[in-house]
Amino acid sequence: MRGLTGELLLRAWEEGTTLPELRRPLALLAIALPDRDGLELEVLPLAERNRLLLRLHELSFGNSLMAVGSCSECGSQFEFSLSTAELAALTGSADDDEAIEWTEAGRSYQLRAATTADLLASLEVADPGAAQELLVSRCLSVSPEGPAGSGSASATVLEKFEQLHAYAELSCTISCPACSSYEFVDLDIGRFLWAEVRRAAKRLLSDVRAMAVEYGWSEQTILSMSAARRNAYLEMAD
Repeated sequence: MRGLTGELLLRAWEEGTTLPELRRPLALLAIALPDRDGLELEVLPLAERNRLLLRLHELSFGNSLMAVGSCSECGSQFEFSLSTAELAALTGSADDDEAIEWTEAGRSYQLRAATTADLLASLEVADPGAAQELLVSRCLSVSPEGPAGSGSASATVLEKFEQLHAYAELSCTISCPACSSYEFVDLDIGRFLWAEVRRAAKRLLSDVRAMAVEYGWSEQTILSMSAARRNAYLEMAD
């Protein structure tokens, strides 16, 4: 995996701005992992995708993930940081992504982890209940097949679906520094990484403009420099 710096960072930002939110994490991974096929990334278990995104964050922006929250009690906004290593530990391992198999009432069930492709398919269904049913049914295999609706909607299936995806959904509770109330924060790793990419790309474009004006260098020349060298030239320009 390669970090998103220089030209790769700008390329990731350009591609991401044209994509819906759910596809942006895959676009970032496709640039960081040029040897991985896009369709292969689409069918990664969500927890595995998150582990890769956290690794990409470490390579590109360091091991602290910065986030902004809003207090529902007093309305104030606050910033907080999280360790990517601690978050990665909460996403489990490849063993936790393995399909669950069991037998019930004479039928064999196999339930695999949901993927981005499954989420994209469920978004095409307007009704939330039907969307959840489609998501679960895409992950479930039943043998022998029973009457329509007898498989994916069962209480056992839904319980095991939640169990299998315990590592795919990250969240935390933050104490508001203004009023000390506790706020539940959903940690969408793809969304946080995209926010970092967008901020970093705009800073880099600003640096490129400043250096081009100061030194007359081309964008390609500036982007080929390391961040440390660009910063040194910008300090001298000041």
